Amino acid sequence: MTLALDFGTTNTVIARWNETLQETDIPDLAGLTRTCPLPGGSASSVIPSLIHIAPGGERLIGAQVEDAGLSSHPATFRWLKMDLLRSGGANRSRRVSGELLYPRTAATDLVDRILLFLNGHYGGIDEELVLTVPVEAYDHYLDWLENTARKRFSSSIRLIDEATACILGYEGRIEENSACCIIDFGGGTLDISIVRTTQETRDRGTCRVLGRAGEEIGGMMIDNWLLQHIRRKEALSDADIADIGTSLLTAAEEAKIALSNGSEKADITAYNDLTGKLTSTTVTASELCDILEQEREPGNYSLYQLLTRTLDRALEAARTGTGTTKEELSAVFLVGGSSMLPGVTQRVRDYFPDCRIHSNRPFDAVARGACRYNATAIDQTLTHDYCLQSWNRSKKQFELVPVVPRGTAYPTSGPVSSKYIKAACQDQQVLGMVIYERSVMQRPGISFVHGADGLYPADRATGQEERDKPLNPEDHDFIHAVPPCTPGTRRFIAGFGVDEQRRLTLWLQDTLEGNRSYIRLRDSRILPLPVSDVPVVRL
Repeated sequence: MTLALDFGTTNTVIARWNETLQETDIPDLAGLTRTCPLPGGSASSVIPSLIHIAPGGERLIGAQVEDAGLSSHPATFRWLKMDLLRSGGANRSRRVSGELLYPRTAATDLVDRILLFLNGHYGGIDEELVLTVPVEAYDHYLDWLENTARKRFSSSIRLIDEATACILGYEGRIEENSACCIIDFGGGTLDISIVRTTQETRDRGTCRVLGRAGEEIGGMMIDNWLLQHIRRKEALSDADIADIGTSLLTAAEEAKIALSNGSEKADITAYNDLTGKLTSTTVTASELCDILEQEREPGNYSLYQLLTRTLDRALEAARTGTGTTKEELSAVFLVGGSSMLPGVTQRVRDYFPDCRIHSNRPFDAVARGACRYNATAIDQTLTHDYCLQSWNRSKKQFELVPVVPRGTAYPTSGPVSSKYIKAACQDQQVLGMVIYERSVMQRPGISFVHGADGLYPADRATGQEERDKPLNPEDHDFIHAVPPCTPGTRRFIAGFGVDEQRRLTLWLQDTLEGNRSYIRLRDSRILPLPVSDVPVVRL
């Protein structure tokens, strides 16, 4: 029996495979879940991705936070997945009850307590767990999620891309040997996959991924833009935002949900108990559409334009890799709460005028599909380049050289490329490699970020988001040569592949006979050479 966890920026969904009924169940976890309304009057059960750190160390999670009225409390963490995807959760710490806490710690606690709750709900868990991850997630996120789940799960753990899981979640809506587009537009990311189904797709979840693309845009960013709109409309100061920004952000999210479900207008209200000032405004569906139409940095693209550009990229990857064209697509599947935003479905219909559009399971299709991903064969491909930093002698500068390019099917059966590692000086004992993941995503800027004293304008934040992310930033020099090296000698051969969890892996061999060379991992473990299939993220 299989359990699936779809950890989202705004909501988390649990699904379990029912062997008796041969279908997926979405469990109602008392006190943890709430219902999300859907157009037409139906609803879906989700766990809000919230954790509140109370004095004394007590934790409230999910709907417990909302029921206690603590969603806007300074000790409540939200949007944790987005923090992990962007910075690894190591930024934007805040002091809670005298303790400095980071988003990564809060996210680990949240996922751990959800799994602990499930353990109690089912009276122990000894089933396979499938975890969903964004198409454009870096290796650090995959490694964090797997390690966090492994604390509560001793059995098999597998990872599947959220967009790929989506098509499996729309059971019965798949035709054999057809090309489809999956648009997963959630709280933090937009992931698009072009896939081709086979005759076993319904029975075994077997499908082929033809092309992928992703962007870090989603409901969290829309909430931020709404808050920026309210600030201008009501002439709010930085001090006002620091005092009531979090409450306004929660009210903006509720207004966005109401407008996405067909309301013509929604009220947004927040009271500042420090100054006695009441901020109250109304946002219309038309205003929200105007916000989504506004062009923003980088690139001066609106949300609708970014949606179209991401579709273009996914289709170009499918055309380049397999020759599949837009005209061959027969169906489009939308999932994620942001797919319900005004204008999104219409833009998709305009882009795919000849395709059937399915959008009736925006919240639970991914978790349901992940449940069906049990010992299945899904041909997955990379959307990132893995690159090695190399010295260009003619240009006299470092450059990134791909060692595993995007579009490579994984898992690989072994190394797909190899490089020689040479010493730079006489008797060199320690050598290294600087390895990067390269993404082509556009990341629109946000206006406000969480800080220790509430919200503040993003232009006060330091640093820029990197598109080239180092896999081993803490220790580039991990190869220990015994005996020492001679300059110019091709002493080591490094090979690169990708494992089933979509992580770059390293093969390394010392060519010198009788050597006693080794590598040192991040956790200080020592592995004698040769080594094979070692996840680079652990170096």
